[in-house]
Amino acid sequence: MEPKHLYQLATILECGSISLAAQQLNVTQPTLTKNMQTLEMQVGASLFSRSRHGVRQTELGEALAREGRVIGDALWAAQQIAVRHRLGMQSELRISVGPMVASLLMHRVTECLKAQMQQLSVVIQVETPSRSLDQLNRGQLDMVIGPAVPMARPELERVRLFEDELAVFASASHPLADVDQLEVSDLDGYDWINLATYAFFGESPVEVLQLAGVQRFNTAIALSGDVMICFNSMLTGSYLSLMPARLTSLVQQRYGLRRLAVDADFGRRDIFLWHRQDSEFRDLVGGVRDTILQALEAG
Repeated sequence: MEPKHLYQLATILECGSISLAAQQLNVTQPTLTKNMQTLEMQVGASLFSRSRHGVRQTELGEALAREGRVIGDALWAAQQIAVRHRLGMQSELRISVGPMVASLLMHRVTECLKAQMQQLSVVIQVETPSRSLDQLNRGQLDMVIGPAVPMARPELERVRLFEDELAVFASASHPLADVDQLEVSDLDGYDWINLATYAFFGESPVEVLQLAGVQRFNTAIALSGDVMICFNSMLTGSYLSLMPARLTSLVQQRYGLRRLAVDADFGRRDIFLWHRQDSEFRDLVGGVRDTILQALEAG
């Protein structure tokens, strides 16, 4: 069993598709497919299943992918050591966030942190919640800002930053934008942009819509790791999207977005800050929370 095959498996599950993983790994899709076939032959079982929505891991596939992420994290850590040496960075705070928090809030959080510790270098990565907490568990990160996930360990402390809920948004030019009250069935048949498609911290956007009762929909665009594509695509008036309401309110006016009044519960998406109990930066948590709340209140 080759370590690179485990790392490639982890990348496939994180990207949600073999083609996207091949691009990220800079290998051809046939090569990646062959490597996965070799790995499945070695373990004697399937590692993931394929569907039109992407790939979904089996229990064995996820177990092996965790080991692959360890390999990837070790490589990433070595690269970061080299980068920090070149840049002359000394004291650093390593934070991992999701794409919406990164795009809408982290510039303010960074200024807050720098004001509290002027010699501090802030290292920010955009990553899925599950992988971020994996890295935090192993001491490779100092803080994670994101939604609740079931894999967090007892030695991690969690502070709720703000409450949020999922809601359906459309641009002002969408056919449903001016409807005062919508039933779930009114959402059937429209094109959707799905955010956090492969984040694996709960139900996928497709599963959330299905649980809410939406029966017919088309995932026109599936995004992972970028939110600005969604905001800009929504301007066309062609799509609906399920997004965290409070975070999205920060850019509603700029992108002409409207929250649709749908008679349905799409679930919560509260945002937390996670850190290790022995973190040297735990005194900064209060400042981060206050900065984010001020940004949300200011809009």
